[in-house]
Amino acid sequence: MFRAKAYPTNYIQEPGILLQTGEWVQKFGSQPLIIAGPTAWSKAGPQISASLLQCEIDFQLETFEGHCSDEELQRLLSKVQPETDIVIGVGGGQCLDTAKLIANHLKVPIINVSTLASTCAASSALSIVYTPEHVFVRLEEFDRCPVAVLVDPDLIREAPLRYLTAGIGDTLVKWYEAYPINEGTFKNAKTMAGLKMAELIRDMLFEYSEDAVIECQRGETGVALRQVIDCNILLAGLVGGLGSHTCLSSGAHAIHYGMTIIPDMHEAYHGELVAYGLLCQLKLEGKSDEELTELIQFYQKINLPVSLFDLGMKSIDEDPLRQAAAKTCLPGSSIHRLPFPVTEEMVYDSFIYIHQLGQKLQYV
Repeated sequence: MFRAKAYPTNYIQEPGILLQTGEWVQKFGSQPLIIAGPTAWSKAGPQISASLLQCEIDFQLETFEGHCSDEELQRLLSKVQPETDIVIGVGGGQCLDTAKLIANHLKVPIINVSTLASTCAASSALSIVYTPEHVFVRLEEFDRCPVAVLVDPDLIREAPLRYLTAGIGDTLVKWYEAYPINEGTFKNAKTMAGLKMAELIRDMLFEYSEDAVIECQRGETGVALRQVIDCNILLAGLVGGLGSHTCLSSGAHAIHYGMTIIPDMHEAYHGELVAYGLLCQLKLEGKSDEELTELIQFYQKINLPVSLFDLGMKSIDEDPLRQAAAKTCLPGSSIHRLPFPVTEEMVYDSFIYIHQLGQKLQYV
């Protein structure tokens, strides 16, 4: 069965939109549980609280701690009040993924307030689950989509710029991952729609990313930033939603999941690891140094990682890199969606090759 999910139900990106949170809650529930990251709540909480108060809506607030893990899920579920009939997630990717896990466990709707543009977690109908030490465990997919996603671009602009660039990295790979696994195959309407969406995202990010970074640095909520926010949060999720069985992640995300096993990389953001994983995937595909260099130079303009040192490694230690390559190539890994056999040795070699090329280009 090929099932398409075009989610979320409602998406609004507008300055001041959080002052309408209460009105959106009233459409779907009356007793919200809010799961919020502490920093996110300090930024978005005053507007959300004011709106809920104006609508005479009481709410339960619980602080997200750590990573999106089974342990954090169980800790928060133990605090849920029985009258809860809607969940509001407020924060970045892992917080929103945890909120979605809770909402789906409770079988209630969820509204997500994204305070970062670092992933499409706010709009997607899945969660990435890690260990408390931030090692990848699994993907968990849901039948329920978020009923609303509220995004204030001014909050995105005020967040550390690194989150936005990581989001660009995570979003850019959609086309590069989906294209090779569909090349030379029959494509139904849903697949073609997903691929076209991924291609559109790629082209928009190449066009707007540099200006979006400049706007953030200037403290401006400009056209470029708002275009990139829509790409990162909304359109990226639609790729997998429309083409949910064919426009899937492949090499770049698999390499990211593998690299989460390396302790030195635990401070690297999801999109940063995925961006480096894309360079490795392209090397596995046999792309030329000219093609790799072109993408690396784009990364350098917006400060995405181009070497293992950029991802946090203090030295090029063979053992953890081979462990990451092994995790990348486990049976069932998305790396095996690529249309050619991939071995641990090939992945390890790609880690080293891209690192050396990136280091070389950093000093050009």
